[in-house]
Amino acid sequence: MARNSAASAEARIHALGARGFAQPISASLETWLAPYEPLLRRLVPGLIVAFLVVMGTGAVLQIYNSRIEALGSAAEDLAMIAQAFDDGLSHRAAIATGDLTTAAQTAMNLATTRATTGVNRTLVVTDLAGTIMAAIPARARSALVGRPITDLLGGALAGAETDRQQLAIHVTLPDGDTALLAMRTLQPPLLRLYVLQPTGDALASWMRASLLTGTLFTTTGLLLLILGLAFHIQTVRAATADMINQNARATIDAALESGGCGLWDWEIGSQQMFWSASMFEILGLKPREGLLTIAELQPLLHPEDGYLASIGSLVDLDPSTAVDFQFRMRHADGRWIWLRARGRGLSIAGVPHRRFVGIIVDITEQLALAERSAATDIRIREAIETISEAFVVCDDDERIVVCNSKFRELNGLTEEGARAGTCYHEALAKGGGAKIVDGRVLATQAQDGSRDLEVKLADGRWLQISERRTHCGGFVSVGTDITALKHHETELTASEQRLRASVADLQRSQYTLEIQTQQLAELAEKYGEQKTRAEEANRAKSEFLANMSHELRTPLNAIIGFSEILKEGHFGPIGVPKYGEYARDIYDSGHFLLSVIDDILDMSKIEAGRLKLDPRETHLEETLDETMRVLAKMASDKQIIIEAEIPEGLELVADRRAIKQIALNLLSNAVKFTPPGGMVSVRVRKARGVVALAIEDTGIGIPRQAIRNLGRPFEQVQSQFSKNHNGSGLGLAIAKSLAEMHGGSLRIRSTEGRGTTVVVRLPVDGPNAKTAA
Repeated sequence: MARNSAASAEARIHALGARGFAQPISASLETWLAPYEPLLRRLVPGLIVAFLVVMGTGAVLQIYNSRIEALGSAAEDLAMIAQAFDDGLSHRAAIATGDLTTAAQTAMNLATTRATTGVNRTLVVTDLAGTIMAAIPARARSALVGRPITDLLGGALAGAETDRQQLAIHVTLPDGDTALLAMRTLQPPLLRLYVLQPTGDALASWMRASLLTGTLFTTTGLLLLILGLAFHIQTVRAATADMINQNARATIDAALESGGCGLWDWEIGSQQMFWSASMFEILGLKPREGLLTIAELQPLLHPEDGYLASIGSLVDLDPSTAVDFQFRMRHADGRWIWLRARGRGLSIAGVPHRRFVGIIVDITEQLALAERSAATDIRIREAIETISEAFVVCDDDERIVVCNSKFRELNGLTEEGARAGTCYHEALAKGGGAKIVDGRVLATQAQDGSRDLEVKLADGRWLQISERRTHCGGFVSVGTDITALKHHETELTASEQRLRASVADLQRSQYTLEIQTQQLAELAEKYGEQKTRAEEANRAKSEFLANMSHELRTPLNAIIGFSEILKEGHFGPIGVPKYGEYARDIYDSGHFLLSVIDDILDMSKIEAGRLKLDPRETHLEETLDETMRVLAKMASDKQIIIEAEIPEGLELVADRRAIKQIALNLLSNAVKFTPPGGMVSVRVRKARGVVALAIEDTGIGIPRQAIRNLGRPFEQVQSQFSKNHNGSGLGLAIAKSLAEMHGGSLRIRSTEGRGTTVVVRLPVDGPNAKTAA
């Protein structure tokens, strides 16, 4: 009879009839193109290069032809402008009265249009002596009128004929630039009209079009080169993937053979299926190439497990649900072996859930071992039940593995309450049996934790319990009733204890008096010595902390400086990015350690009485503003808003550095222990000669029982939030000490989970003033 781990799947498989297995898939386009793939891989790069060459040649020719066309168009424009000015300018100048230069300029201005002066075009008119009489635009008029034409054109007119129908010519100006020049001979008293335009200005539109064409060609070329490179990389990856696929297939075959597993693969509906070589080895058959048919498989199935082929009728093989069942097949030597099949449905060729792939494992020895283990378990349970003592076995998690009825009866447990898997201590707590009122440990083995102990129950019984640890980490407990033995032992020792008690009381009284006398004398002597040592040790501690703090600062400054150079990359980038992270960690840790040393040095100075205050007129608003700017970045990173309410012009006599350190310590604690999105408020009030500085946050708060310990050196409150924040624990202690040195005080009010308020009261008139209550 088949053994199936999924009962519902087994019922469905039994109900279906035998169908076939998957048919071969028809050749795809990829298979058809496979023989031509090497040729395509070599041909595509060549085609890309050829296309780029053709496209580049076309772009160059197009730019060159566009330049010729642009110059020709500019020459035609200049010729047309000269023609338009020719007759009209001569006529207006001839009929003009007064000064000839003014008349010529007026005539040119009247004939001027946007086309005549656009794109940096210059028009000049000369008289019979070759002197420029008029010019447009205005900038040319002020620079050229009254000067000879040779100053403008130099020797560019040598050999040039002035034909009324001549187009513009290319000339080289005195400054070496090239230009287009159109000329017309005018009627006396004027000589000629010159229309001049620099070649660069004439080609401005051509340059923009050429830049666009070059940009398009470059972009297209880069895109094609990138595509070609991607194609090359893809072909290399494809070749590598083919090699990896072959290696993976060989590895899977080797793994299946070494693990004793077989691979099945078939498409539902066909009469054929694929077996791995290891599947043939499991059945003791000779491996063969090709596919198996259903006719070859059917004789190998056990008559009671013939429903195996009916899995082919399942039309809803869900890939997310595994099919798991057991069946038997005949080995080559004639014996039946148990196999376990486990697989999933797959989708192929657009048809969902019509392919079944799975592995087959030989579980014959596993099932035989399970039967033998079950028989052995029954015999062991029967033996445990016959023991007269309370017996229980627990695993390494202290959960009950097996126990007998004596154990359940002693602890008032039902079979359900002491079933396998129940926690040993929870079962004893829920049981209604006798409770333990006294007990002692007889012996303990430190190596494995085994022990022997005696316990007294509430009903007067005594038990001797022996607990032994097993190799797997669990323990075995055996409880024996020793009530009669304990009663007899009690009666024998009762009289002896009474006699010994009287003698012992007398001896203890005498000895106690002698000891007390001696101790009083020794204590009086040691008191003076210990007081002197304590004072010397306190001074030595403060001096040691101060000296060590100074000694540690020098190497710490070097560590911080060099780590900052590495972090910022002043001498070039670091080859491995991870080193940059380490440099930042060293830099941050160095600064943190330096701040801890500064705190220790300040605290040691305060305790040794070497810290001297320098009271001066201090502007409290300015001092607090500087402190809040220092912590602005830290608060911004946590999205914490800092609000301040400080009266303007508030002054007090105090040590400015000490006041700044008090505010910095308290504000940094408020920002540090306030979750992201919280708020910190700074408020200052002055009343009756006292300035009250209150710093309130919406942070995690402080438990009520821990507030009285804060302010002591190295005292920190550990909580789920604060235990993840580094700190020396000296911030509040330093702030409190500095406030008291000023004749003030520091008080803390806090509600756990809602926030903390720290109030510092300082006398306005300085440390020597008397503070108000």
